[in-house]
Amino acid sequence: MLNSITRFIEDHQLLPAQGKVIVAVSGGADSLCLLHTLHSLCGPGKQFPTVQLHIAHVNHQLRGEDSERDEIIVKQLAEHFQLPITTGRVDVYTLAQAEHRSLEEAARLLRYRFLREVAQGQPIAVAHHKDDQVETLLLHWLRGGGLASMIGLQPKQRDIIRPLLGITHAEALEYCAQHNLIPTEDESNQDPRFVRNRIRHEVLPLLESINPGLRETVLRNAEIMQIDYNWLETQVGQYWSEVVHTESDTELRLSVQALLQLPLSLQRHLLRRATAQLVQGQSPLELRHYRLLEELLQRPPTAETLTLHFPQHLHARRSSDILEFKLIHDMVQEQPNRTNFSNTVPVPLKIPGTVVIPNTPWTAVTETIAEETLQQVLPALQNGDWYQVWQILPSTRYVVYVDADQLDVTTRDLSTIELSVRTRSRGDRMRPLGMAREKKIQDVLVDKHIPRDVRAQIPLFFSKENCIWLAGVQLDDRVRLTSETRRIVRLSIIQTEQ
Repeated sequence: MLNSITRFIEDHQLLPAQGKVIVAVSGGADSLCLLHTLHSLCGPGKQFPTVQLHIAHVNHQLRGEDSERDEIIVKQLAEHFQLPITTGRVDVYTLAQAEHRSLEEAARLLRYRFLREVAQGQPIAVAHHKDDQVETLLLHWLRGGGLASMIGLQPKQRDIIRPLLGITHAEALEYCAQHNLIPTEDESNQDPRFVRNRIRHEVLPLLESINPGLRETVLRNAEIMQIDYNWLETQVGQYWSEVVHTESDTELRLSVQALLQLPLSLQRHLLRRATAQLVQGQSPLELRHYRLLEELLQRPPTAETLTLHFPQHLHARRSSDILEFKLIHDMVQEQPNRTNFSNTVPVPLKIPGTVVIPNTPWTAVTETIAEETLQQVLPALQNGDWYQVWQILPSTRYVVYVDADQLDVTTRDLSTIELSVRTRSRGDRMRPLGMAREKKIQDVLVDKHIPRDVRAQIPLFFSKENCIWLAGVQLDDRVRLTSETRRIVRLSIIQTEQ
């Protein structure tokens, strides 16, 4: 199998002529296979003598003692192979809460952020294999992502290289057995609540009972589509500078006239690339979004500003001959013609309780957590098992969970704690999740790209002492759940029917 991986590396020119390659190692079978094969190929006297390996391991801190065990094992591997290693710990749960992401999405974001900090522009080797490719292609097909999503994972994408993409997970397991490599197991890979796991354990076996050669069929289709996709990407690259006037990390401005001169296929592929670039991942645009954009583009130029709101905080604004894509936190949508009402007088809010916030479209709600649920979540909190905490208490943009004992340290009776809700006043401050110092609410809103004309309607939840939640935007660090938490309160906002 080593020869097969070597040919794959050479065919796709995955390794640099010389320099460092960062190897992402989790401790599972696939990453052990990756590490062992690259160590067999790279270094003095080997096939790639001028390539140096550097191990990187991310502790996501989601599985308590198991996460700690994996980190220790990977450090021992680095010592065994006499390779340098950089380990890092990321707070997935905090990011997921602060930015209203799923645990899986937050973990992936932090993992690649850490790997790139270690790599500093050098290639990063990850252990994706053929089975990952098939699962990814089926997942994309279920989501309806079009041609761009149906080519799947690539052997080389920017700074990411995938030397194992030509082998299967079973072959990686066999390789580990042959070389006495003992992988660790991540139990979350069996959890059927995740779509990818259901595809792996339920959908694929069912489809293979109908077509035993399904995996090869899916991979073959992706290879055929790759040719068409490559040609389209070349065309988009040729027209990019003509259509895109300005670009930054959070904004792209396109010429409507130049865009409309392209065939519809190229228009959509250019819009896909533009939006993917802004969200730093897969474009959130679906067919219905393209049609909305096309309707917007076909309107005659006027002085009126028209805006569309898409997933992943992405807004598209048409103004005269310019189409602007911008990342803006979408807790509330931009409403340029709406009066900016505000209500800076605090409205009392009991626990549990519900109150309509005057002159805003929001109702504030507080709830206690059922004893049965509390008994499930407390052991997970104490063990640092944030993966399990998230499954029991899933936060969203509109729902957060706070440590009840931090709301008022003078009483143990939740019914006597009186919170309050209001809109912001000049000088309001909070301590954003993960930070040690307070920050002006105004600065938090600017950092989160909240449109100026909707800031006056965002509810702020207060305890006796502090702002504890800038609703839909940011939680205060002082009330976050910790291993010391014993009582929990659920805070939420509900949009009032207008």
